[in-house]
Amino acid sequence: MKNIIKILALTLSVFALIVSCSEEDYTGQSTKKATSPSLSVELGFDNSQSLVESETSFPFTVTISEPQIATVVIKIAQVGGSATDGDDFSIPHSVSIPVGSTSVSDVITIHADDLVEDTENAIIQIALGNEANVDPINSETVTFEILNVTDGDLAIGMSWATSLVTDDLGVEIEATDFADLRLLVSTGPNNTDVIGEADGGSFESFVFSSTEDDGEYYVVADFWDAVDIERDIDITLTFDQTGVINGQTHEFPGVLNNASVCDAYFAVLAKFTKTGDTYTFEEIGTNSFAVTPWSGTDAGYDSQITSSIDCTGSFLRGINAEWMFDFWGETIEKEGNVYYTVDGSGNVTIPSQYIFTTLYSGSNYDYTISGTGVIDGTGTLTLQYYLDQDGFDVSGWLLDNGYSTVPYFEAIITAD
Repeated sequence: MKNIIKILALTLSVFALIVSCSEEDYTGQSTKKATSPSLSVELGFDNSQSLVESETSFPFTVTISEPQIATVVIKIAQVGGSATDGDDFSIPHSVSIPVGSTSVSDVITIHADDLVEDTENAIIQIALGNEANVDPINSETVTFEILNVTDGDLAIGMSWATSLVTDDLGVEIEATDFADLRLLVSTGPNNTDVIGEADGGSFESFVFSSTEDDGEYYVVADFWDAVDIERDIDITLTFDQTGVINGQTHEFPGVLNNASVCDAYFAVLAKFTKTGDTYTFEEIGTNSFAVTPWSGTDAGYDSQITSSIDCTGSFLRGINAEWMFDFWGETIEKEGNVYYTVDGSGNVTIPSQYIFTTLYSGSNYDYTISGTGVIDGTGTLTLQYYLDQDGFDVSGWLLDNGYSTVPYFEAIITAD
């Protein structure tokens, strides 16, 4: 009888083994076996965040390339920053992908409290790189800058983006690696009358204190540095004031371009007016290289003159355009920037330089320009200038032949 029981038990064991070996695992194979899947982290938010201290959650998902026969445990940890885990923020110190699954989702939570503190930050890494039986591991490191504001303070955040940019290996260059921008608060629409700035290694944030004087202030962006791949840069501003303004957002598409990176190039994004603890806002969204038309007269014709600025200096274009075509009968084929300077008294100087190339009877002619002028208190520029074509003084010829009463061209123009 005992032998029969032993034989029956052995038979059941063999049957169970056969059944277990014939079961399908989660990859569709006929035999369960451990593999080494790749692991990646997907964020539901940008990996650099600047925010006013508030109860806010940031979702993420960890994914493996194929299901496993054992639970995959992913570690999460604070790897830097002054914020305190458990007080200022909370993280799940590990998440698990169960047997047969390929992903797990969770959140990082930023907490609000009533303490008046300095700005804090938390650098958090999702997947520490030592997860068992996983390779390769594509971790994510996220940075939170937590602004602690008091009643009446205005928190300003600035982020930016470009169209897709990749490095030599085809890897996408993140916006904060593509361009390092400064966030400035200025008393004038420029990057010189600055009362406060933010210039970190990521998206920028600045807390404008309620103790500042009432008045008008400007939010300005300029470059610290940028990679040498030309792109338009879209900038986003956010404003927060405790209990009053919550995530007020303003978009400024293409307001900067990294083809020009110099002190003279900046964008005036917005103006805000402080009255006590109340703020009002006005979008501006222009940069210092914007083109300004000048109305008035130029050599007796309606002005076609515009002005702008680049990293070399201030310049004019369109000088003498109508006269050259209508009176002189030459077509401007190519035009250069005419650079000028203005001293503290409003005196304008145009040093001798190339202005344009014209076409006449099938031949090209190069012209240079020089001149002086003055900008008066109303902003009107009175300019007296001379054109020279390979030693030929055009305005002198006009005087000598009775076409003019003065040996120069004159423009009287005002910026629109």
